[in-house]
Amino acid sequence: MHGTAKPVEPAPSSEDVFDFDGEYGEEYEALAYRLIPGYRTLFPMFAALIEPELPRRGRVLVVGAGTGIEIVHLKRVRPNLRVHGVDPSAQMLALAERRVAEAGAADGVTLHLGYTADLAPTPLFDAATLFNVLHFLPDDGSKAALLADIARRLRPGGVFVFFDLHGGATPEEHERYLSAWRRYWRVRGMTPGEMRTFNARIRDGMHFVPPSRAVELARDAGLGEGRRFYKSLLYGGWTFQRNGERI
Repeated sequence: MHGTAKPVEPAPSSEDVFDFDGEYGEEYEALAYRLIPGYRTLFPMFAALIEPELPRRGRVLVVGAGTGIEIVHLKRVRPNLRVHGVDPSAQMLALAERRVAEAGAADGVTLHLGYTADLAPTPLFDAATLFNVLHFLPDDGSKAALLADIARRLRPGGVFVFFDLHGGATPEEHERYLSAWRRYWRVRGMTPGEMRTFNARIRDGMHFVPPSRAVELARDAGLGEGRRFYKSLLYGGWTFQRNGERI
């Protein structure tokens, strides 16, 4: 009928596009090894980087515990660490639990199904990690809220390690590296059909911000100034120290 507005379909959320309790979650790690430059060496690198900053029986919060890869590498460099992983996906936590057990690293590890905001405010953690999570959240206060939740659970001087897919510093830089990243998929064996599917996922479920914005959000949350330790295409990694101290 004329004059009747057609209902607007809600935009898909990242949870709809990237279903970590479904097929995408099952395939996530294999996909990450193929598509994230340097993924294989990233985790031993970050563990070696922050190891001197951790007390002997330090407490580490792993946000987005995923498949457990961060937990295993932390326990390799410091077996006495107490590590608390949190993730909203039951499937991913089950994968993490299995991986940690197979590595013989389960002692001192606890896993929580839910969100950082659900965790008790004390005792505080000596370090926290956030890998491949923030780009799923829109910059409408959601990114800032997660970083603030992490900061509130870190002790003064506690180490925060952040790794994420971000945008370019300028629109031109963003397009240059995004195009190169797409070509990298092909080099790594992704089929044209798989590339179309993943492109659609990026369009509908990822929320890019420039690296300067990512660092600004962390700083505004109380996590101090960032120090970059990793850069490849649109991926970046930084370390921070609560209350502005750097490692």
